[in-house]
Amino acid sequence: MQCSEVSNKPSERSAPCRRRSKRIVLLLVLIVAPLLLACSMIPSFLIDPADRNAPRDPQTGVMRGSEARDLGPEDAPNAVLFVHGFAGAGNNFNDLPERLAAKGWRVRVMRLPGHGTSPRDLENVTADELLSAVVSEATTLREKHTRVVLVGHSMGGALSTLTASRVPVDGIVLGGAYFGMTDRWYYGLKPERWTTLGRAVTRWVYKGRLFTQVNRKEAKKKIVSYTWIPTKSSVMLLELARRVNEPSTLSHVTCPVLMVHSHGDVAASAKAAERAFNAMASTKKELLWFDRSNHHIYWDYDADKVAEAVEGFCEMIEGSDSVVSHAKAVSSGS
Repeated sequence: MQCSEVSNKPSERSAPCRRRSKRIVLLLVLIVAPLLLACSMIPSFLIDPADRNAPRDPQTGVMRGSEARDLGPEDAPNAVLFVHGFAGAGNNFNDLPERLAAKGWRVRVMRLPGHGTSPRDLENVTADELLSAVVSEATTLREKHTRVVLVGHSMGGALSTLTASRVPVDGIVLGGAYFGMTDRWYYGLKPERWTTLGRAVTRWVYKGRLFTQVNRKEAKKKIVSYTWIPTKSSVMLLELARRVNEPSTLSHVTCPVLMVHSHGDVAASAKAAERAFNAMASTKKELLWFDRSNHHIYWDYDADKVAEAVEGFCEMIEGSDSVVSHAKAVSSGS
C-alpha cells in the first residue's frame, strides 16, 4: 500500500510514511552494515588473485581490452576520442571504435589513469588527474586533425563534458553518462550517502560480473572491469559529479551533443543526465532513450541502434565547420 492511500489528511498521512521510512532505513542498516564490516576485513589474498588472474598483455602488464589503441588513417581530417568509465576499459565501447575507423575516422581509445592495471592503482587517482588526461588527449588530437569528437561512457561522459567546457571540440557523445547516481526509494538513503558511509568502514567493494549493469547476460563476460573497487575512488566520483553539474560547466558546453541513455540505467541517473543535458548551452543537441538497455549501453540490447546513432552524429559533424575554423572566422570578422 502506498503512503497516499493511508489517509486523505496530510497530518494523518505523514506519520505512517515517516514510520515506514524509518523501518526501511533500519532494515537496510541491519543488512548493509554487516556486509560492509565483512568487506572491511577482506585481506589482500582476495584482492591480489583477481589481479593475477586477469588476462594481460605479457609485455605491458595491462589487462586485455584496456589497452590504449589507435585505429583508422593517421591523416584523416576527423578524429574521435573514446573515454571509458569508472573502473572500466576501452573495450566497454564494444565494436564502435572499429566501426568509426572503417568510416575513415582516426580513432583514439584512451586508458584513464589508474585503470587497466590494478584497482590499487585506482585508489589514489584524483578527479584532476583524470580530467587532465582527457584534456591532454583531446588537445593532441586537435593539433593533428580538423575535427575532434569525444565519445564517453559513464564517468567518461562526465569527463567528456568537463573537457568540452574547457577546450574546443566539435561534438560530444554521452552514453550512459554519469551526472549522478541512480536512486531508488528502497535504498533508504541517497546512494551518494551510502558511498560516503562505505568509505568510512571499508576499503574495498566487490563488483565482479554480478554487478555489471547490462541486461544482455551474454555480454557480461565480455565487458572488462575491475573485480574490486576501492571505496576511496568511489568518493572521488562524487567530486566529479559536483564539478560537471556546476552551471558554469554546463553553460560552456556549446558544441553539438548526442546523449544516449536508458530510463532503466541502475548506475548513472537518467534524471540527473536529462537535467544536465537541458542545462547545456549547445543549440544542437539530441537526447535518445534506449530502454531495453541498462548502464553498459554500448553492449546491451540496443547496441546496434546506439552505434548507428553515434555514426549518424559523426557524419553530421563531418559535414559541418570545425569549431576552430569557426572561431578563426569570427575573430577575422568574416
